[in-house]
Amino acid sequence: MEHIFLTYDEAAARLGIKADSVRRRARARKWPRRIGNDGKTQVGIPADLGADAPPGLPPGAPADTETAELRVENRMLRERLDELRSDRDAWREQAERLSESRPIGIIGRILGRG
Repeated sequence: MEHIFLTYDEAAARLGIKADSVRRRARARKWPRRIGNDGKTQVGIPADLGADAPPGLPPGAPADTETAELRVENRMLRERLDELRSDRDAWREQAERLSESRPIGIIGRILGRG
C-alpha cells in the first residue's frame, strides 16, 4: 500500500477532520511516521484516502464536503470491520484449540469429568 506523507495538519485538511483525529487514526491503524526536513512529524496516510477530491481542486476541498466525509467514514468503517473480523477469527482459533480433547487427569476423574 502506498502512503502520502503529510503533517498532521495537512492530513487533517485533506481528510476533512481534525488533526487530533488524524493522530488517533494513525496510531490505531499503525500508519508510518517520519520527521520531515522542517522537523515536523509527518504521517503516511494511505494514498487512496485522498482520492475523494475531484481533480483540479486542492486536497481537503471536495466539491461536496458531506459526500467526501461519508466516503472517508465508510472507508474507516470497512477498515474497522476487517480488524474486527480478524480479531474474531483469532479468538475462534484459540477457542477451538482450547476445546480440543485433552487428558483429563486424576482430578477430573475424581470429579467425574471423564
